[in-house]
Amino acid sequence: MTVFDDEVQQEITRAARLVEETITALGIDAASVRMPAPGGGKAWSLMRGSAAVAIFLRSPRPGEDAPFLRVVSPIVVIDKGNEAALFRRLLELNASGLGSVAFGVHDDRVVAVSERPTRDLDPSEVRYILQVVGAVADHYDDELTRLFGGTKVSDRR
Repeated sequence: MTVFDDEVQQEITRAARLVEETITALGIDAASVRMPAPGGGKAWSLMRGSAAVAIFLRSPRPGEDAPFLRVVSPIVVIDKGNEAALFRRLLELNASGLGSVAFGVHDDRVVAVSERPTRDLDPSEVRYILQVVGAVADHYDDELTRLFGGTKVSDRR
């Protein structure tokens, strides 16, 4: 293991502590919402309203010098046939300012996502990212399925 690898693991450990403190402050047992994470990272999954929110800490990719915090909420399974109108609406929402959250598509699902490097990450930023991703996902899962069809991911559980 190199010095860089040691620094990355220390930073992931520090950021994981911040994430778990934030989850605990929400009244959730952080240990009970941990899940396996790829590549030596850390991950948690919890509900915010009707939306599942996954929190990932991942190692830097080539060209990055710090681990990243990524918060993602899969919200709608896309209904084939309305994709063009749906995708246009998602782009309009992205341009309208969603408070550091953006919509994307992963596989056949609309996701709400926010990501930032863990360097200089503080507890208020972790809390803000979790709150805003959860709020955007919880609000727009209903609106998007009403306007464009599809199924809320939370309804498939």
